[in-house]
Amino acid sequence: MPASRPFKWVYIALWLIRVCFALFGTGYIHPDEHMQNGEIAAGDILGLHALKSWEWHPASPVRSIVPAFVTTGVPILFFKLFGSERLATNVQVSMLFRIERLAFLNLSMLLDYSLLSLISSPAHQRLGLLLLASSYVMHTFQVRPFSNSLESVLVALCLVLFQRIVVDGLTPLNGGGKDADDSASKRGRTFKRDLHLLAILGVVGTFTRPTFLAFALPIAYQVLLFSCRVAGSPIRAVALLLPPLCSAALAASGFIVADTYYFRGNFSNPVITPYNFVQYNLSAENLADHGLHPRWLHLSVNLPMMVGPGLLWFTLCSIYEYAKHYGRSSEGDPVGMDTIRQTIIQMILHSLLILSVQPHQELRFLTPLVLPIIVLAATLKRSARPGKLFWASRTFSASWITFNVLLALVFGFLHQGGVVPSLFSLRATLDDVSSGMSTHIIYWKTYMPPRHLLGVSQKDVLSGKISLTDLAGASQDALKAAFSTPSCDATYLVTPMAMYLSLPEEIVSCTALQKRIFPHLDLDHISETVQAGWYDGLSLGIYAVKRSCTADGPTTGASLK
Repeated sequence: MPASRPFKWVYIALWLIRVCFALFGTGYIHPDEHMQNGEIAAGDILGLHALKSWEWHPASPVRSIVPAFVTTGVPILFFKLFGSERLATNVQVSMLFRIERLAFLNLSMLLDYSLLSLISSPAHQRLGLLLLASSYVMHTFQVRPFSNSLESVLVALCLVLFQRIVVDGLTPLNGGGKDADDSASKRGRTFKRDLHLLAILGVVGTFTRPTFLAFALPIAYQVLLFSCRVAGSPIRAVALLLPPLCSAALAASGFIVADTYYFRGNFSNPVITPYNFVQYNLSAENLADHGLHPRWLHLSVNLPMMVGPGLLWFTLCSIYEYAKHYGRSSEGDPVGMDTIRQTIIQMILHSLLILSVQPHQELRFLTPLVLPIIVLAATLKRSARPGKLFWASRTFSASWITFNVLLALVFGFLHQGGVVPSLFSLRATLDDVSSGMSTHIIYWKTYMPPRHLLGVSQKDVLSGKISLTDLAGASQDALKAAFSTPSCDATYLVTPMAMYLSLPEEIVSCTALQKRIFPHLDLDHISETVQAGWYDGLSLGIYAVKRSCTADGPTTGASLK
């Protein structure tokens, strides 16, 4: 088990690494890390050109505006009103990028807090914090504005509140008389308050991502059982749970009012985004647009990739121990720990079952399971404990460190890592060009560029001064057509250098490399990347398109910084 003093410095170092990944890790995991949050908030608050994806279509939106506004909108609004004048007038996109990341870096602290709350033993706390802080998920997914990242935090906080409810209900009162009555009264008030908070958190989680219910329903089920046990009769249980349910209804009403006003501008046609979300995802045609996966993908690929093979083994050991000793409490465990462990196991099994029903399965959908699984591993009651194995077994230590370092680098810096820096460079270029010049930017064979990080106003886009074309994986013929549509004073092509080397001479002769951005890992075109060599294969190029190839005239693009 890790000693207290060395652990302190290891944990601080891991936290500093998390900060560096948050502020400087420009790896691009999935377009949703921008489209579900910062793209919307920055567009609405700063008036920037932003792309509202299908999730935000006013006719049937599946995302609530409240989580996006609270998590990144409020920090952006704060800095606009009280922070840098440059951010409020001439947007500094690198600062905007870091504001979004800082918001979720701060939210990730709640996972550390939750783990400390769920585990009472100092030795097990140190082990749990070490596993959590060294997990690549904390350095990548949790510091990005995914709705899944917020969902993870909300699931963890629900577990904390559930634990407090269980402990308050099971801890015996010592002594008697007035002190015992006062203590019982205080615990009763705390018990009811936590029920209200848990109900409200349940609503927040559901409006953040309706998949939250797959993780939260086992907690709700255990709360129902426990409340009936504490109340002593069904009628008293109803009386106990009715006020928290009213709080939940009030919170849901607040979300519906906010979303209806945002998407409709009036209150005549209520917007219930969780309902729209479920309705959309029940359609096989809709899911096919996002990619269909085998239903075993979560269990056999995504879960091992999320937590690592070592931690997955300890999870299986915990489930085995639970089944083996079902109905018997473990000696020496803190009050309520058996119930928490049982609930976590139910959460893992239930969420995997529900999420595996859907044929669209992405790795990030399982991020809420990371903290519960670490709690199981850190508190596993076996003769060969994971804490002992972590420090004594070179095999486990080497595999854990290698696994997390590799995936942290891939997701944190390498994967599509040039897209965001390319927007920063183009922003600097736009600052230098003459005010009357029009500019066309073309992205080809990259992830979707988040428009708000280009930092141009919606007014400039509508006037035609700035245009951005995302060709995604379009053909070379589509790229040729984009060079002359529309006709602009300056045109830039942004594409992986490996894909640029595959272009015919007639296109290559029309372009000149302005800036190379390294690293940029394109996993969608691995064969081209290998053929290009490690340096070109891991680089993104920004090319100026010659004016003679788009329209008559000698002008070429300005140099990039």
